[in-house]
Amino acid sequence: MQRIVVKIGSQLLTRENGWLNIEFLEKLVKEIKRLHTNKKEVILITSGAVAAGREELKQKIHPGETLHEKQALAAIGQSSLMRKYHHIFTKENDIHVAQILLQLHDFENLDTVQNTHNVLKLLLRRGVLPVVNENEVTSMDEIKALSKDRLAAKIANLVGADAIVLLSDVAGLFDANPHTNPKAKLISEIQKSDLKKFRPKDAKDQEVKDKIEAAKIAEAPIWIADGNLKGVLTQIVLQEENPGTLIA
Repeated sequence: MQRIVVKIGSQLLTRENGWLNIEFLEKLVKEIKRLHTNKKEVILITSGAVAAGREELKQKIHPGETLHEKQALAAIGQSSLMRKYHHIFTKENDIHVAQILLQLHDFENLDTVQNTHNVLKLLLRRGVLPVVNENEVTSMDEIKALSKDRLAAKIANLVGADAIVLLSDVAGLFDANPHTNPKAKLISEIQKSDLKKFRPKDAKDQEVKDKIEAAKIAEAPIWIADGNLKGVLTQIVLQEENPGTLIA
């Protein structure tokens, strides 16, 4: 695995009060720095603009937040999120970052696709970490339904990535619902050809479904793993271990 797309879910980036989880970001940067030290090329697919906006305004999460409220928070938080990434990656670890905002429909425009491909390849050659987020201010899809996994798959296809790692609080795919069945077993590996007959067994069905849809369009193998596991990226990329589910 030389070129890796890493997606981190909003569950990992957001505290219970709706603000950014800085402790997780600090752990993440250490792992990505380890990958860079080992000459790996990494593209980071991130969430977090809404959480950064809440924190900027010192506003706690509340039930019934409207779509427009979340979009406004994303508009406020996007620059704040990148400032934090710049601080922990560039200031503290000497890894330059570049912000790229896309929507899924951008991949339908050949000029946009070619420009994005050229820029990503150039950034990787120069050792810069591309930080890709969806434009949540104008995107209905991102806030109403999970789409970062599919965005990760499309970016991976665009740059010819060797692997995609989807990190969230979902440990992987199970043969039963692990929240209701204590005997549920984690599926360590499944072939893409078998995904058509696979039905999510996790309580978080929509999130799992989105990962399956991403795997169906991805040209590279996908790992689904719990981002809270210590050294999870090191295990997958450098040690070639599988702490979650591999969709090959």
